[in-house]
Amino acid sequence: MDAPTPHPTSPRLVSAQGVVLRRHREDDLAAIVAQCRDEGMRRWTMVPSPYHEADARWFLDHVSTGWETGALAAFAIEVDGVFAGSVDLRLQQGRWAEIGYGLGPWARHRGVMTEAVTTLLDWAFPALELAGIEWRAVVGNWPSRRVAEKCGFRVEGTVRGLLVHRGERLDGWIGTRLATDPVPALVPRD
Repeated sequence: MDAPTPHPTSPRLVSAQGVVLRRHREDDLAAIVAQCRDEGMRRWTMVPSPYHEADARWFLDHVSTGWETGALAAFAIEVDGVFAGSVDLRLQQGRWAEIGYGLGPWARHRGVMTEAVTTLLDWAFPALELAGIEWRAVVGNWPSRRVAEKCGFRVEGTVRGLLVHRGERLDGWIGTRLATDPVPALVPRD
């Protein structure tokens, strides 16, 4: 079966704690650059390094195209009216997706990402008719793993050489959450 097609225009989602998930905008550009120049982002993700404004413009175009083609459901995370990061689902065949997320240092350690991921999952499973979502991270990326586990992902294990990071094959963690899995009763703060 082909990948599910997301809504042609992304919905605006709001968590119980007021974290907003919305479509990325041109005025997010400077904050995207700042987020992606952060050492934590460079260490654990595949953002270009060094990161330039042209990279952020490419990202905004990629996100827009992803919504149009049905390959990507990507949201800007907004806290108190300020861009804080991004969370996305890369849609796959068989009603599956892979989740990715990143947060600017100004929004970390406040439970923002746990709220954002929970809100996305609450919307995505029924709206996109997903059967499952996979999560991957380089071994050692504990902040990402803590969010995934709090949001109900079962870490299935470590896979040798799972991820290519800065041209090097690294071991990775992989986890899944199925549509049939119980929803965590209380989402602890990250």
